[in-house]
Amino acid sequence: MSKEILIYKGVFQRLTVSQNLQILHAIHKDVQAYTMRSPNIQPVFETFGTELSNLDGFFKKNSKAFETEEIVKKDAARDFTVRAVIAKTQYHCDFAMTDTEREEARRLVYIVEKYKDAAKKEYESETAHLRSMVNELLQAPDLLDRFGIAGLVARLKQENEEFETLYNARAQTVHDKQLKGNTAKYRTAANNAFDNLCKVATGLLLIPVSEDEKNAVESIIDVINGQIRQATVVYHRHAGVIAGKKTGGKDGETPEIDGETETQE
Repeated sequence: MSKEILIYKGVFQRLTVSQNLQILHAIHKDVQAYTMRSPNIQPVFETFGTELSNLDGFFKKNSKAFETEEIVKKDAARDFTVRAVIAKTQYHCDFAMTDTEREEARRLVYIVEKYKDAAKKEYESETAHLRSMVNELLQAPDLLDRFGIAGLVARLKQENEEFETLYNARAQTVHDKQLKGNTAKYRTAANNAFDNLCKVATGLLLIPVSEDEKNAVESIIDVINGQIRQATVVYHRHAGVIAGKKTGGKDGETPEIDGETETQE
């Protein structure tokens, strides 16, 4: 059975402009790595990038908010650093000269292993996970110094805090802000370009293509579905907060995502 793309249109329509834009940027960034292995994807991916750039340019010009690309860059920076922390701790464990050194390195590996998937989570969840990871690592400063990881952990702490500050400030600035001009025009164009990308990706799995291109397309669909799940979490969290305020219930209760799929017409 061919892979399918999760239902997303209704969720995207209910996101704020900034949330919709943020999800599309994340998809564009993560899909790009696979497009070189799929010549059939490249034309629609380029169109998607153009329409996304148009929406982002209009959004920044009219909202005077923080640049969306800056959030993506800061997220990429902390992702790089956390990978470096994980790799370096694992290296010291694998190539320890003594049993004592190996056991000490394993203490750090045990911590970072709990958070190795943090970068795959939605922005706010990733921030919380990385904060917890840093706090746990900082409980063993002697080991961080011994294995030369203290600087990396300090950098990760700083990058995560800078990301959170920017993300929160931007969210507060843009939240429910009415943009001047025809926002719908640019948003619709970007989402339509994304729809076309999804249609081509699912269609390519139904026709003969090289094994390498098939694997690339399946990876693209996995990336898209991961971001759709995050978009659904963002939407339900926002809806839960609003419902909680209206009813006096708990804020932010998030329904489970049921993994429904959407047929791309």
